[in-house]
Amino acid sequence: MIRFDKKEHLKILIFVSDLIRKIFGGDRTKRISKKIEFILKKEAKNKKKISIVDFGCGSMEISKKIQHNKFINKIAGVDIFKSKYKYKKLEYFQYKKIKDLKKFKCDVLLLVDVLHHIGVKDSFKLLKELSKYSKLIIIKDHFEHGQVSRQLLRFVDFYANYAYGVVIPKIYYSEKTWINTIRLSKLKQLYFEKNFQQHDGLFNLILNKKHHFISVLKK
Repeated sequence: MIRFDKKEHLKILIFVSDLIRKIFGGDRTKRISKKIEFILKKEAKNKKKISIVDFGCGSMEISKKIQHNKFINKIAGVDIFKSKYKYKKLEYFQYKKIKDLKKFKCDVLLLVDVLHHIGVKDSFKLLKELSKYSKLIIIKDHFEHGQVSRQLLRFVDFYANYAYGVVIPKIYYSEKTWINTIRLSKLKQLYFEKNFQQHDGLFNLILNKKHHFISVLKK
């Protein structure tokens, strides 16, 4: 869960990090937002408008890219840090406990690169709790493939989050642990896409598509 207000953090480091991403194909938001839009359009077919919660939203970059869709009524960005942001369909809210989310019941909940920070072994508990407040959960996260792959993910996670004070996990999901997480959460997987290409250019060479997956869960 990335902190929302960049003023609270190391501005120079964040600027340099963002610049490197732009130059070397490290902008993950473009491909992820398009995939989320694709899934949302299917969900919105039988409804006039849908409401969304972006859990662990950080700076709401994904939500900013999808908000223009007419079928979206509103998006509540939720994270643990203080900040103020409100723009058209978007609004940021700080939460202290998961149960605070009961006032944000929605049609769809987004979890973009959040679950692995909760912890692979305990993330099913979060999914069970979040399923009380949303009919559908869209997840983007990582798969590791052995020790080398794990340390590569940790390095990239550190690079992406060191300026924000986010805890870097020691392990990531494997396909086996992900299937077990779904089982323990007592949710059904409606859609699954592994080998999701998140980056372009140099970033895709460093952390290629085998490390990324998309999942859609429903109670």
